[in-house]
Amino acid sequence: MYKEKISTMGVSGALACLVFTLLLSEARTSDAESVKLTTTPIFPQIPRSQTSKDFQVLVSVEAPAAAGQKGRVPIDLAIVVNVGGGRSRLDSVKKALRFIIWQLHDDDRLAVIGTSNTRLFGETATGFLDIRDARRNAESSLDKLEPRPRDGQAQQASGLKEAIKMLSELPASPSRRASFIILVTDTMESGKLAREFRKNKQAVIHTFGLGAGHDPKALLSIAEEARGTYSFVDDQNADAIAGAVAVCVSGLKAVAAVGTRLRLEAAAGSGIRIERVESGGYSTAIAGDKTSGEVTVGALYAGEQKSFIVHLHVPAVPATSNSVDGACDKQHLLTASFVTGDGGDASPTQTILSVQRPLPDCIAVAATLQKVPVPVVMDHIAQFGVLDMVTTFVENEIWELSSNSITPEVGAAMATKLQSRWEEFLQARQFWSGLDLGVFEVEINKMVSLLAAPGSSPVLVTAYMLSWLSSYQMQRPTAMGSPSSVAPTFVTLSMQLTLQQLTTIVTAPGGGGGGGGGCVCEEACVEAQPPPVFVPSGRHGDTYNVNAAYPAELLDAINQAINQMYLRMRYMISMVKLIILLLAYDAWV
Repeated sequence: MYKEKISTMGVSGALACLVFTLLLSEARTSDAESVKLTTTPIFPQIPRSQTSKDFQVLVSVEAPAAAGQKGRVPIDLAIVVNVGGGRSRLDSVKKALRFIIWQLHDDDRLAVIGTSNTRLFGETATGFLDIRDARRNAESSLDKLEPRPRDGQAQQASGLKEAIKMLSELPASPSRRASFIILVTDTMESGKLAREFRKNKQAVIHTFGLGAGHDPKALLSIAEEARGTYSFVDDQNADAIAGAVAVCVSGLKAVAAVGTRLRLEAAAGSGIRIERVESGGYSTAIAGDKTSGEVTVGALYAGEQKSFIVHLHVPAVPATSNSVDGACDKQHLLTASFVTGDGGDASPTQTILSVQRPLPDCIAVAATLQKVPVPVVMDHIAQFGVLDMVTTFVENEIWELSSNSITPEVGAAMATKLQSRWEEFLQARQFWSGLDLGVFEVEINKMVSLLAAPGSSPVLVTAYMLSWLSSYQMQRPTAMGSPSSVAPTFVTLSMQLTLQQLTTIVTAPGGGGGGGGGCVCEEACVEAQPPPVFVPSGRHGDTYNVNAAYPAELLDAINQAINQMYLRMRYMISMVKLIILLLAYDAWV
């Protein structure tokens, strides 16, 4: 029966179906300006008689780059400053605030809450300042900031409450806006503080700990409850607070969409179930009958990508079933939809995942079955595996310990345990084809070395691991001790260019500093042009070198992207030529 279908279709028709199936697994929206949604199965085929109890699918959401997005979402940003580590540290925080002021766009609004709930822009009714034409006044208002008094612990809690209250009292805007809170603190806090913001749906809270005096566990808990990230700078990088904040602000100034959600629907009547979704720090919900599910993504920054692993139960296809398209022997498994706002989109971004379900007695198709898992899916499965391993280690070994109880002996013992678990992780995946764990190897080894080092600060060791967790949970960059210590997996072009702008501003005459103006001119701070990628070599008039301002990792990523585009273009051209030749052959026969 199957051979009769092949002969009836013709050779060109069969190959056209094969090409369709291969391309369908990477279905994307045609609008280059919209969010891109991709579904990639771990295998492009499942034999009809086979039941797959755990069929993994990688679902990725990618926002358009800042240069190509249709419209940036304006933001309301409240900054809570709770710093008592002396004038020098406060001056570094002021430098960071000046940088934020000049990075925000004209349609953004800013509020700063200092000690004793001082509103720096108190002359406005809401405490928020419209940035348009008010940057100089905003800078001068920073002089009101004072170091934290002795009751700093109460100040942090009340400062966050005040920020949430101020955001809730803002007048309604005709266009959608995104709300964020940045908390900068160097004090120890109670872990119970996170419960104060569990019901907060008003804003995302990003927390920043300064030096060895802050509580990493409390700040991570706040960030997790409020869908934000946790970053820190150690005492050796106390003057680099602006850089750490710039890592976060690079995303806030380029919000592409808000209120976003990923919806998943199993093919109706197929018996397929959505068993679970690996999403890191993003909340998921699966229907009782497991035929649908949803991941709440929230704000999406320009140029960033979110990836999730969907675990499906795919039953065998009964002989009497009509769920398989006989022409191409493909079966619809999953529909993924990406919606923004309140879900009122008339046409959300959508893609349908289908796989081949060949008959077991078809030798021609059996020979084409892909027996090696798709590498990109395996890489993301491993990424969530490493996150789960570190999370379990932190919960079992670190979370219940106080910072003072992590003595050198205890730290060395925990380092040995973490190293052992990492080796077990590698051993269990030694035969995974094409898997690259090099980045994780470096990051885990750093955690082990920090735990084992006799002179390491227990607070900062904990801070590094929790900041790493926050980064991989939310799939966003966080400063892990310094602006240069960032998980490379989540570095975006926007982050690199924002840090470059910070360097330009700080080194300019009168830039940065504690007392003077943050910028020489507005052109140097707002919409600054990125540095050229190539600069004259100085040896010959027509030779150039790569600009040292760009790190090698960024250039490697650009090079790989260009290579992938070239290879895909060649592949598509080859497939089109092959189909044309086969169609011509069928017509001639």
